[in-house]
Amino acid sequence: MSVTATLDSYLHNKSCDYDTLSHSPSSTACESALLSAVPIKQVIKAVLLHDHNHYILAAVPAMNKVMLPQIEQITGCRAELAKEAEINRIFGDCALGAVPAIGQAYGLDVIWDDSLSADDDLYIEGGDHCNLIHLKQAQFQALMKNNPHGEISCPPEDLYDLTHY
Repeated sequence: MSVTATLDSYLHNKSCDYDTLSHSPSSTACESALLSAVPIKQVIKAVLLHDHNHYILAAVPAMNKVMLPQIEQITGCRAELAKEAEINRIFGDCALGAVPAIGQAYGLDVIWDDSLSADDDLYIEGGDHCNLIHLKQAQFQALMKNNPHGEISCPPEDLYDLTHY
């Protein structure tokens, strides 16, 4: 697999040209960055959250952890981490753990971290463990145009309690 059909179709419909960067199999977004020789802060990790049966995808730098209180403050949702079975059901054409950060392709609301606007080049999982999708900042901004954003993540060493994942 390379890029999932769902994601490819969505990006095509949004007239978003992209290229892919192949790498050896990885198990995390941070590892994908290392194997691809791109800065970890430019790889976007997708974290699926839910508030009862409403799902939202948080897009954050790969090395960061989401801060649930900040997400709740921005969205008004009582967010919790989704379970593996929920992730598999929603992202059925993706390998487990290779969720693309463009949740709109899967009918999800997305909230993204402001720090993602700092770099011109960004990378997201393509749905498998061997390919990253390369997007320019302008493309990412166009895809995220109507989505909420804010300071919703932090480095793990800045965690102050267990409400951050």
